[in-house]
Amino acid sequence: MSASHKFSYRVNFVKPSPIRTLVSKISAISATRKVISFAAGEPDPNVIPRDLYSTILGKVLHEETKSCNYSPTEGLPSLRRSIADFMWRYEGVKTSEDNVLVTVGGSQAIDLLGKLFIDPGDHVILENPSYVNTIVDWEFYGARLVGVGVDGEGVDTQGLEAVVKRLLSEGRKVKLVYTIPTGHNPAGIVMSEERRKHLVEIASRYDLLVVEDAAYNHLVYEGSYKPLSHYDKEGRVVYVGSFSKVLGTGLRIGWLSASSEIVEFVKAIKGPSDMCAPVPMQLLVDRVLREGLYDQIKRRAVQEYARKRDTMMSALDEYVQGAVYNRPRGGMFILLKLPARVDSEVFADVLLEKYGVAVVPAKPFYLDDSGRSSIRLNFTMVEMDEIEDGIKKLGLLVRELS
Repeated sequence: MSASHKFSYRVNFVKPSPIRTLVSKISAISATRKVISFAAGEPDPNVIPRDLYSTILGKVLHEETKSCNYSPTEGLPSLRRSIADFMWRYEGVKTSEDNVLVTVGGSQAIDLLGKLFIDPGDHVILENPSYVNTIVDWEFYGARLVGVGVDGEGVDTQGLEAVVKRLLSEGRKVKLVYTIPTGHNPAGIVMSEERRKHLVEIASRYDLLVVEDAAYNHLVYEGSYKPLSHYDKEGRVVYVGSFSKVLGTGLRIGWLSASSEIVEFVKAIKGPSDMCAPVPMQLLVDRVLREGLYDQIKRRAVQEYARKRDTMMSALDEYVQGAVYNRPRGGMFILLKLPARVDSEVFADVLLEKYGVAVVPAKPFYLDDSGRSSIRLNFTMVEMDEIEDGIKKLGLLVRELS
């Protein structure tokens, strides 16, 4: 029998993640021939210190009698204390373990905040482009997403304020502003300090909450930046953190830091769905933090990814004409704008089928049609010796289709 007539109204908002769909396609082709992939959004598996983790996990499983049992829904107290210390040391944000809730990666934190705050028809303001899985997730809850453009200094906060004023004057309910201020996915930009302060001021002036996606805060190659939470004196910024991009995506340990009121409600929502984040992974990350190992892991990651970024930038400069791209100061991505006549989805299909090079069409990251000719390139997971060859083939196809 078909169960479709019993589905909830929310199925009208269901969309598969374009990235996961593409990954499945790349995986199928990789089984039969060599693919150079710039499509990932992950750290290099050879940079992740797996031997170190193996040693720590062996100790954890031997020494911690409850390492294979549930933890509190909000996370192990020791890990929450370690995260609070981490935020003070690395971010200049003073918080306590009571304001920290451990999640299954940053993605679960974003989903839980959607459940808590978004009613169908609520307006949510995002950067345009923005992280595609947040777009898909929050549309599922019925959010009306409004995009504000970005440039080399981050989101256009003057434009954002104008959008807020317009929506409020029309009687619209604006619940949240979502931003990725450091190492933006997919744009690779870092928001300036001036705009960070202005965004927090806007939130205060118009009674808004800001969700700060800090997934890439610790992959910074040039300069140093304080998170929005550092400038927040009213509890308007909800910080969504993740250890995935430095320690490893498969660990699935993220967190959110927010007011006690928000944390308590998120905990109540989270409990029935997952009970807790994986306990062995919580214990692993806690030991990495408490034993002072994070610095060396981060240092190696930043060094390796900066080298890969520079190699990709040099290859783009040499082999790709007629396209516009940025030099990312943080994160994992370069956003490349192809000539306007080129459709990025067609380009990505041809590049994969003809040349065995995988990229991500950036159109799903946009809330309008302005990204139809843009692609996202990842420089962290690809092998160093494959970067030049892959970019050379990409440049060849740009010339063919221009």
